[in-house]
Amino acid sequence: MELTYEVFNPRSTAERILVVAPSLGGDATQQWTAVAEALDGQATVVLADLPGQSSAPVWDDADEPTLQSLALGFIDVVRRVRAQLGDLPVFFAGLSISGATALHIALEHPDDVSGVAVLCSAAKVGESDRWLERAEQVETSGTQQLVEETEKRWFTSNFRAQHKGVVRTIMETLAASDDHSYAQLCRALAVHDVRTELADIRMPLLVIAGGRDGSTPIENVEFVAESVPGAELHVLPEAAHQVTVACPGDVANVLLSFMSRNERPFRKEQADD
Repeated sequence: MELTYEVFNPRSTAERILVVAPSLGGDATQQWTAVAEALDGQATVVLADLPGQSSAPVWDDADEPTLQSLALGFIDVVRRVRAQLGDLPVFFAGLSISGATALHIALEHPDDVSGVAVLCSAAKVGESDRWLERAEQVETSGTQQLVEETEKRWFTSNFRAQHKGVVRTIMETLAASDDHSYAQLCRALAVHDVRTELADIRMPLLVIAGGRDGSTPIENVEFVAESVPGAELHVLPEAAHQVTVACPGDVANVLLSFMSRNERPFRKEQADD
């Protein structure tokens, strides 16, 4: 799987790289730019998009619809970025489905990154049959039908009232997502379940939750933090699911502190093993 990405601040002289990725039906630029601006000078931020979301190429059906496939795509981005920018410490931060994928990166590709951040996601997300139902629904009727309900889960009522233009733009991106790609990502979430593997993670892991997130119950987020040795949990009490949009400064500060404590030199021979 080859994913598209953009370096937000290509002239940065920061000594670390942060690869970030959006939620299902989201656009990395829309969801992460405010965080990237807050980290300017502290990290070179790379915005990676999901298949068929925003202007990214659609899902290639040669790839099995699993988060393991998506993790391989993100690791390919990490390696291409490192070839472009140099052998610097790289961190990965994912929102929602990309946060779930971060757990697969931690389990399956520990030598490629210095640490991962899981934002508003969990070791199992929702119920498998509901994801499969949504996949079929979207294949038949498109993503436009999801907008009204999703908007209420992604943003608090206060944020929707105060930032109507921001919310409208993000929801328009959801409505314009490639239907088959979105459905394949739903099928990947249907088989995502690493609850019994969390204790095997041995890399630095940060978990960020929205205190008013209706999509990811806080107990599921806490389970990840409690199960991964040494994991950190930060809850942003007034945020719903889109924490990077609602609280970008807070997210940036937590990420910067995490990266500063955990960066380690990249060892190419280790990643090549």
